[in-house]
Amino acid sequence: LDELNHVLAPFHLHFAPDPATSNRATIGGMIGNNSAGTKSILYGLTIDHVLETKILLSDGTILNSKEFSVNGYKKGDVKFKDRENEIVIGLDTIIRKNKDEIVKQYPKIMRRVQGYNLDSFVNTDSWNLSKLITGSEGTLGIVLEAKLNLEPLSKSKILCVVHFDDLLAAIRAVTPILRHQPSAVEIMDEEVANMARKNLSIAPLCGFIKGNPKGMLIVEFFGSTEEEAKSKASTLVEDLQKQKLGYHWPIISEPKKQAEVWTVRKNGLGLMLGIKGDRKPVPFIEDSAVPLDVLPEYVGQILKYCRDREIVVDMYAHASVGEIHIRPVLNLKDQRDIDHMKDIAGYAHGLVKKYGGSISGEHGDGRIRSPFLEMYFGSGIYNAFREVKKLFDPADLMNPGVIVDPEPIDHNLRYGSAYRTPVLPTVYHYREEMDFARAVEMCNGVGVCRQNLTGTMCPSYRATRDEEHSTRGRTNALRLAMTGQLGPEGLTSRRLYEIMDLCLSCKGCKSDCPSNVDLARLKSEFLQKYMDDHGSTLRDRFIARSTNMARRMAGWKAPIVNIIQRSLPFRKILEWYLGVDSRRILPAYVRHPFNKWFKKNYKPNGQSSKKVVLFDDTYMNFHEPDVGISAVELLESCGYEVILANAGCCQRPRISHGFLRKARRKGEKTLRNLQKYIDEGHKIVVCEPGCASALTDDLPDLIDDEKLGQSMKENVMMIDVFLAREVAEGNCTCNFTSVFEHVLIHGHCHQKSLYGTDAMKDLLACVPGVSVDIIDSGCCGMAGSFGYEKEHYDMSIKIGNDRLFPAIRNRKNGAAVVACGFSCRHQIADGTGVKAVHWVETIRGREKAEAKR
Repeated sequence: LDELNHVLAPFHLHFAPDPATSNRATIGGMIGNNSAGTKSILYGLTIDHVLETKILLSDGTILNSKEFSVNGYKKGDVKFKDRENEIVIGLDTIIRKNKDEIVKQYPKIMRRVQGYNLDSFVNTDSWNLSKLITGSEGTLGIVLEAKLNLEPLSKSKILCVVHFDDLLAAIRAVTPILRHQPSAVEIMDEEVANMARKNLSIAPLCGFIKGNPKGMLIVEFFGSTEEEAKSKASTLVEDLQKQKLGYHWPIISEPKKQAEVWTVRKNGLGLMLGIKGDRKPVPFIEDSAVPLDVLPEYVGQILKYCRDREIVVDMYAHASVGEIHIRPVLNLKDQRDIDHMKDIAGYAHGLVKKYGGSISGEHGDGRIRSPFLEMYFGSGIYNAFREVKKLFDPADLMNPGVIVDPEPIDHNLRYGSAYRTPVLPTVYHYREEMDFARAVEMCNGVGVCRQNLTGTMCPSYRATRDEEHSTRGRTNALRLAMTGQLGPEGLTSRRLYEIMDLCLSCKGCKSDCPSNVDLARLKSEFLQKYMDDHGSTLRDRFIARSTNMARRMAGWKAPIVNIIQRSLPFRKILEWYLGVDSRRILPAYVRHPFNKWFKKNYKPNGQSSKKVVLFDDTYMNFHEPDVGISAVELLESCGYEVILANAGCCQRPRISHGFLRKARRKGEKTLRNLQKYIDEGHKIVVCEPGCASALTDDLPDLIDDEKLGQSMKENVMMIDVFLAREVAEGNCTCNFTSVFEHVLIHGHCHQKSLYGTDAMKDLLACVPGVSVDIIDSGCCGMAGSFGYEKEHYDMSIKIGNDRLFPAIRNRKNGAAVVACGFSCRHQIADGTGVKAVHWVETIRGREKAEAKR
């Protein structure tokens, strides 16, 4: 949907239904579900915007469905071919036979998508089979094409986020808020807010949340001008304050800040499912919608029913239309909770019928709500559903068991009481997730990894558009493998290796995924197991020892080695022998390594009381000493005495290629060397993002010494993050300068995942006359050695061409390209011919006079 609306935006149009899953929802899926979204109070449901459809039936017939007159058909003015004619005659019979029951039994609220939309064919001369297909969940046919109604984009939007100390008070406030004619009213409870504040990528967006609200209503207003929209919001706030509804009413007018609010709201589902352990917020009554006047009573009764059974409940969603996504937190590996699920479903759906609501308001019936349709509609209409199904799909080939003739809701569970979470020997400790299996089970299937326009996750899916190569596809494969469903080889099978192969270990999922699935870690664990059974390749061993190789090749040998590496014959030999693509040239070594430069040239002036330790990584020492020199000059210009760590390798190459036991053994030595500086009161700054992530994210969970690992997390950081914190805390008072007027920043994936790029941008933005932009570039495609490997070269370039390369080629004013990742800089050079620089090469500090006095 987002891709369609991205194309429509220049024409100031959009397809109006806007489900929270818009960054991966397909138009066919929206038609199948009859999706709605945040603004359904204004725009209605998908059924209100589907004009025509082309449908493939199970027998191969193609129906072209559009509006026609029933009277015209009966008079012979409208004609259909045999199969279509048969369907129209059959549907007419079904409608005439059940007309009174349809009028009586169908809910009278807007959010109603349960069963088939037979009510769209009652008391009207205008029929369109597209309305029957919409909401049929693929049970009648497959949507091949659709003609859609488009709506103009609003000229101006304003948000007001109303905070409440009581959740039910927030729900009761919806009715008075609707008198102000908003375009949307969405609710979030305290659990969603708390999870958002803990999420790596979502937490920075939560600045609009004040205190610890039990519930928040996100109220949106449209206007022909910003003043008009803002006036509506201001009037609302005055009214709420008079009625003493809420305790905080921020009005948000800046588009960027509004987008942040909606990002938090849209990630509500994934955030809730990201809780650790076996208990998860389960969707089975989450799609019920009831009339607004009974919404507080309905929600209150559900909450009481669950709390009486000591069951926690999470909720969010569309307060404006009486649809609150209520999810009881259950463990569906436990039979007691499975029984609770059945009891709660029966109770909740009974309430929905009593209040004249709909048990499905936008998500569809599926296998979880279809068993309750006969209870809701009665046998007459339910048999009519069976007749509709038989009319379109007599062989029951299309999504059987949905809407009609379903199995009970406790059948076909992903887990179930017979499921046993396997306990597997691992190298990582998985301290946060509990164990490897539960780290895999953190994937809940919401599919954010299938987004294509923004974010980092998932580069291989963006390039292939293949579910197998998404984060969700890989975690599903791991789950099936560890439970024996992929054959006897399980976690060491060649098939699983192929599925994991295109994972770039970018860690984009660790931040972009609402559940923070870290597939890079899971892949490295898998690779260790795979190598235990099958052995390692020569190329993997070569890459794992690249630090030792660099140490030997740098120095007096470097000029000779570099000439050899650049030669085509050598590259061809390397391709044949190691599988390193001959279109790549290995990184050049330097004659004068950085650590030797530092020892020879760096002389602290002895006047600074501030000291910081610089982690000298392999790339800095033996490939690009200019990065290290620039880092020293930057830190010194900010008033710090620099100490060179000389602590050893971070073990990133070994970690990424699955040599985890060696990485743990050697990495612990590196961490203990760094701890000596920390014990003296110093912070450790790192220039290479892959090293920073190894030191603060991977090694702490590999080693047994949990206290040592925690110390790394607290005291080791990227150099830009360190300086930004020092400035914020008043420890560094600098006037920053830059040699560039325009800077374009590409963030390394690990950097974006763990730290973000705001620190780089904010410090450069302090420099007068410097413009800074951050590319929403995703992964560059190199990913360490991935882009050098022959079988991955084309994929690597394709990923770079997705967003990064075009952004660099189209940059304005000859902007300097900044990339902190060593592999990112090489990928940019290979893909665009542009020489990117490290951030430390763009900025210098000059201590203010008052700081020296």
